[in-house]
Amino acid sequence: MQDRKRSFSPGTSELFWCRKCNLPLLSEDCSLCHRSGFRIPLSPPGDVRLCSRRGKDLLRELFLQNWGAADFLDDRLILLNKIAGMDRRDQVILEGRHIATLWFDITLDQHRLDLEIAGAALLKERAKKNLVVCHDTILKGHIKGKWLARDQIVSLPPSLEEGDSLVLRIGKFSGVGTVRRKDEAQAIRIKDVTQRDFVLSDRPTTLKDTIQANAEHLKRLEREAMAEIREYLSRTRLPVNISFSGGKDSLASLILARKLMPRIDVLFINTGLEFPETVEYVQKLCSNNKLRLHEIRGDSDFFKQAESFGPPAKDYRWCCKTNKLGPMTSFLAGQYPRGCVTIEGRRVYESFNRSSIKAVERNPYVPGQTMLSPIRNWRALEVMLYIHWNGEVLNPLYDEDYERIGCWLCPASLQSEFSRLKESHPNLYSRWNSFLHDWRGKNDLDERYVDWGFWRWRKHPPKITEMADSYGIGLTSQGSMKKEISLQAVRGRSPCGLEYSIEAILNSPQNHPFSSVANALGMLGEAKYEEDMGAALLKTDKGRATVFANGHIMIIAGREEAEELLQKVVEVILRAQMCTKCGICIRNCSRGAITLEDTIVVNQERCNHCGKCDRGCIAIDEAKKIWKGLGAS
Repeated sequence: MQDRKRSFSPGTSELFWCRKCNLPLLSEDCSLCHRSGFRIPLSPPGDVRLCSRRGKDLLRELFLQNWGAADFLDDRLILLNKIAGMDRRDQVILEGRHIATLWFDITLDQHRLDLEIAGAALLKERAKKNLVVCHDTILKGHIKGKWLARDQIVSLPPSLEEGDSLVLRIGKFSGVGTVRRKDEAQAIRIKDVTQRDFVLSDRPTTLKDTIQANAEHLKRLEREAMAEIREYLSRTRLPVNISFSGGKDSLASLILARKLMPRIDVLFINTGLEFPETVEYVQKLCSNNKLRLHEIRGDSDFFKQAESFGPPAKDYRWCCKTNKLGPMTSFLAGQYPRGCVTIEGRRVYESFNRSSIKAVERNPYVPGQTMLSPIRNWRALEVMLYIHWNGEVLNPLYDEDYERIGCWLCPASLQSEFSRLKESHPNLYSRWNSFLHDWRGKNDLDERYVDWGFWRWRKHPPKITEMADSYGIGLTSQGSMKKEISLQAVRGRSPCGLEYSIEAILNSPQNHPFSSVANALGMLGEAKYEEDMGAALLKTDKGRATVFANGHIMIIAGREEAEELLQKVVEVILRAQMCTKCGICIRNCSRGAITLEDTIVVNQERCNHCGKCDRGCIAIDEAKKIWKGLGAS
C-alpha cells in the first residue's frame, strides 16, 4: 500500500560523523580532534535524536529475533531519524550508517525492522537467522530488484514468512532480500547489494565524548539563543516567565532562561492528564533549583466532556482549549493583568503546523501573552546534547522510549506510543481504552477503529482511508452527540406578507435548562425570556427571532438576513448546550459581560454583541461545523 504521508524540510538539517573519534557531529568540524567529519544522508525533516534505553532494548530484541545477533549494539551510541510512515518509522543510524528502519505495524500491534544494506554488511558474518547464501554467479549484470532463482541459492532458512527481511551473502558481497509472493509462491527479491564492508570501530561511542566533540557548536547555539532573548527583553518592561511542560524542549529553554534570569517564574499546566512521572519531575526540578513553580490546574472534567464531544482528535483538539488554554488564560489574567512575556520550547521540526514559528509571536488564544521561541530552529539531538552538556537530567519517560512528553492520551501520539502505554502504565491505558471502546460501541464502529488508532482523526487522511478500505473498516461516524442533532426548516413569506420568514425545528442536546439558552441569545441582540410561554424573544438589527424550549424557531427578517440570523441562533443554542466552561470567552470580553456557571452566562447590560467571545471557543467552533451539515436542511 502506498504511503502518502508528506515529509517536510523546515530548514537545513546536516549531520556528520567523525571517523577518527567515532562520534556524531552537529556541524562539520569535531571539537575534539578538529578534523572534518563525513556527511550522513538523512531523510527529511532530519530531526535526529538519541535512541533511548528502552529503544535500544527494543532494537536488541528485534535484531536477535530476526537475525540472531545484536552484539554490535553494545557500547555504541545509536541515533534515530524520524521519517514518513503510517505510524512510527525511524532510520536507525550506527557509526554514521543507516543499518535498518524501525517501524510499527498497527495491524499487528508490534514493532518491526527492515534491514538496510549497511546492516546487511554488518550481519553478513554474524547472522544466525534469516541468512541466505547465494552463488556468486548471480553478480553478473544488474541484480538489484531481481528475483532469486532456486538454483542460485546455496542455503536458506528452514521457513520464511511474507515480508521477512533477509541477509544475503554473495561471495564478497552483502545484500538485502525480502520475501514476497511471485506466481502464487514465495520468492526472494533482491533489495540491494554492496561490496562495501562495515567494520565497527574499536573505539566505542559515549555520550560524554559526543558532548565534547560538539562543544563549540553547543556554545554557538547558546550564544545566539541568549542574545535573541536578551535583545527582546531589553525592549519590554513586561514580567517574564517560562512555560515548562516537563519535556526536553521546554527544559532546554528553561536552562537558557535561568542563565539570564536565575529566579524566573515557571508555569506548568497540570491538565489532570499528565503522566505521574512528569508531575513529580517538574515539582522536583523546580524545588531542587529553588524556582517559583506555578502549577496551573483546570476545573474541566475531561472524561465528562468526552462523553459529550467524543474523544479529541488530531484535527479537533478541543481538550487543549478546555484543559490548557482556559486555565492558562484565567491564571495569566490574575497573575499578569497587564500582560507578560513567556519563553517556551516550540520547534519548527516538530510538525507542519509548527514549521513557521517566529522568534516573537502574540498568543492568539491568550490575550496579553507574548511568546518567545529561542530554540525554534534546534534539532532534537541539539536539544538533548545541550541538556546533558549543562548537567541536567531529562524526564525519565524519555528512557522508556516516549518520543514526546504530554498528556498520556493525546491523539497526537503515535499508535506505537499507545502500545507502549499498555506496558508502562496499564491502569491509564485500561481507563482510556475502555472509554474508547464504549464510545465505539455507541457509534457502531469496528473494533479495529480503536485498536488501530483511527479514533485519532475526525477527518481521516488518505493513508488511513486507503487502509480502512483495504481491510473493510467503516470510518463513518459523527459521534453520538451529533446523532442527536437535526434541523428542519420551512421558508417563505411571513404571516403579514411584508417580510421573509423561516420556521424551523432544531433537535439538539439538552445539557442545560432552556433559560440558559435564552440568556445566551443575548450575545446576538436584545433577548427576553418568557418563562410562562417557554420561549425567548430576540430582537437584532437584522431581524427578530422567537425560540421555544421544544426546539421551534421562528425568524422574521429580510431573505438574506433571515438565513444569517437562523445560523447565528442555531450556533448560540448549540454553544450554550455544549459549553466546556474553559473560560476563554471571559478573557476575550473586554466589557466583563460574560461569566460561567453551568454554562455561559451573558450580562445583557454590558454586552455590545461584538462577537469577540467567539474567538477560541471550542463550543462555537463545533457548532459552526455542525451547522455546515444542517444549514441546507
